[in-house]
Amino acid sequence: MRSAHCRAMQLLGVVAPMLVAAALVSACGGGGGGGGPQATAPPPPPPPPPPVVTQDCVQTVLGCLAQAQYETKREEIEDEHNDADDFKNQWGLDAIRADRAWAQLELQLGIGTAPGSGQTVGVIDTGIDTGHPVFAGKIVTEQIVSGSGDAAGDKRSHGTAVASAIVGRPQDADFIEKVTAARGVAWGADVAMFAIATRSVGGNYVPISLTSLDSADDRWASLVNRVIGWSNGTIDFVNVSVGFNGIIELYSEQELRSNFGDSIAALAQSGSTDKTVFVWAAGNAHGDPCNPNDFPTNTDLCVGRDVNARSVEILAGLPAKISELRGHMIAVVAVAPDSDGDYEIASFSNRCGIAARWCIAAPGQSIRLAYFGPDPDDNSPGARGAYTGIGTSYAAPMVTGALAVMKHYFRNQLSNTALVSRLLETANDRGRYTDSATYGHGLLDLGAALTPQGTQRVALGNRVRGPGVDLSGTGLALGGALGDGLARALAGQEIAAFDALGAPFWHSLGAFARNAEGPAPMTRLRGFMAEPEAARPSGVWRPAFGAVAGDDAADAAAAPLKLGLLDTSRPGRTSGHLALAGQALALRAAGQGGLSAAAFSSEGLDGRAPVSGAALSWRPAEAPLGLRGGYVRERAGLLGTRAAGAFGRMAAGAAFAGIEGSGEIGAWRLGGGAEVGTVNASAQRGLIADLSPLTTSAFALRAERALNDEGGALSFSLSQPLRVEAGRARLSVPVGRTKDGRVLRRPLAAELAPSGRQIELAAAWRRPLAADTELRLGAVWTRHPGHAAAAEPDLTLLAGLRHTF
Repeated sequence: MRSAHCRAMQLLGVVAPMLVAAALVSACGGGGGGGGPQATAPPPPPPPPPPVVTQDCVQTVLGCLAQAQYETKREEIEDEHNDADDFKNQWGLDAIRADRAWAQLELQLGIGTAPGSGQTVGVIDTGIDTGHPVFAGKIVTEQIVSGSGDAAGDKRSHGTAVASAIVGRPQDADFIEKVTAARGVAWGADVAMFAIATRSVGGNYVPISLTSLDSADDRWASLVNRVIGWSNGTIDFVNVSVGFNGIIELYSEQELRSNFGDSIAALAQSGSTDKTVFVWAAGNAHGDPCNPNDFPTNTDLCVGRDVNARSVEILAGLPAKISELRGHMIAVVAVAPDSDGDYEIASFSNRCGIAARWCIAAPGQSIRLAYFGPDPDDNSPGARGAYTGIGTSYAAPMVTGALAVMKHYFRNQLSNTALVSRLLETANDRGRYTDSATYGHGLLDLGAALTPQGTQRVALGNRVRGPGVDLSGTGLALGGALGDGLARALAGQEIAAFDALGAPFWHSLGAFARNAEGPAPMTRLRGFMAEPEAARPSGVWRPAFGAVAGDDAADAAAAPLKLGLLDTSRPGRTSGHLALAGQALALRAAGQGGLSAAAFSSEGLDGRAPVSGAALSWRPAEAPLGLRGGYVRERAGLLGTRAAGAFGRMAAGAAFAGIEGSGEIGAWRLGGGAEVGTVNASAQRGLIADLSPLTTSAFALRAERALNDEGGALSFSLSQPLRVEAGRARLSVPVGRTKDGRVLRRPLAAELAPSGRQIELAAAWRRPLAADTELRLGAVWTRHPGHAAAAEPDLTLLAGLRHTF
């Protein structure tokens, strides 16, 4: 035995435990007159069985963490990111709570996991400097679209800057410090650049004409198809921070379909089961100079010769006019820090306007970006560093990167359109962000996007939106007979629950199963100090499994039919199948030839599990051996195991048979009993799909001898409480979902026989000190507590002084 635990009262000498125990003795009431102990009142009933307590925890790479532990660890990882210079250099990362999202992702997929790993983000822009330090170690591919050229460093590379806000990850500390470089939102992702030619515009803001739009249609349609088909359609998210002047309100649906129809058809991706998402910069036109003559159909968009960009630009606003583009196109407006430490719409940014349902806000002013262009000192081309930029061009990459992080976190189980919907639904829409005409759905909140929204539910059917039960009400309180059998099968397994938006979140399945606990020290002490069996209250039936002669002598002659209380709650006294009943109303009948029968039920008793059954025993007078048998029906449990929530409802019927006997050898009185049983169980409306018949066993051996004529005695017992010997459960566990909303399930076979066999060896000594006072000492040594082979042996020492008055 490697260790032993002394519970109850430790024997620190002799006097101290006796004095302490005296305060814990059960008081015995008596009638007037006569000496000696009187018939005693029953002890207070034990408290009702505890409810099934759920033990929800968050499944992480560090194990299953309780919510408080999870939050502490997440905050530690957040702080590590916050302390990094390339994080502090980008205020926008803190504004969208990227640090929280990264921490959650690391706890889910592995400490140090780079967000967006394994994904390639598409960018339509002016080209990219593939050798820039912020892209070191990444796969950077580039396609030069016809009519354009690569970024040559002779002018500031807009595409390099945009890509860095999505996937940038400078790794050289000296470089970061020298140029105050920053990382991107999805800094673990790769990038595919589609370089197109753009032109700078100056002077008045002039909306694109329908003629010019028509002439650009073929070129844009070809570009969109090329991006969507790149590498067999492996790009899920495309950032577009370039486009045309022209607020979407200026164009009708018919005009757009007639003059930009091929591009609309390409963007619609008809027939695609998981459409590529396009993220568009909303535009930087607000406050630009304008001429009202250029706005003949909507002059209030040019007020006082300044553009009133109350809606997004034409390409970003297409979903507001074209229904088939809704769900996989997002417009992004820019916010900037305000004097109160919050974020407000940037002065230059277009507002969401009529595209509010497909629009979101993100940081877009004073954004730190990768620089590739003329050297600031001597104007020589090809300088590499970092600079500060403004524009919705740099707000859009925040959203594109956020989508890549979300896809990574949710294990590619949510469709791209579902990710867009979740991104919009989890945006911060409180305070000023309730102004949807300005901010659309509100400010991007990546931390919230990776956090369960509303109640998490465990799906019981085949659809995420189908029938289910709350995760918070799910639990499995294991009965002692199962030991660690089912718990071992559940350990290390995941279960997926779905939040109010249908996203999967993973938890430890084993954490929902609570192993049965042995009797508490005080409960064991009360049982040890209870009145002798001979003084038990009239009407209370405490069957003693493996009783020594005389322990359970029935008063059949006085009362052949008796209504009373079955009480198997005393620790160590009843280890057989009747222990499943706990406390129940019982009707006992005694017949001829040593035959007796009983029926019992706890139905309707407050706080009691609904158990009923019958027992039959036969032992002729003077016979050393007898037979016993019976049936115990649990209406809401399985061998004391109770389920709630996703584990559904269990019921079981246990038929048992056994042998019992008693006798004397010299001064010793001996007793023993053994039972075997078969259990037929059922499970409904939960994870447990099937239960096989179970085989059970229990035994007890006892010996007792008197030490003197004054009532002193010494006793020993060896017992095994009820244990499952064989049986199997089959579970169907939800572990995720498909993109179209079907629940992914994993079959799980669980052997219910525990790993160990609990054997209890107990010794007790009692000695009267006076006519109404008795000293008791005892010890209980338990091997494989809870039938768990890995459990340390347990030693309980008991001492008490009993006084009857």
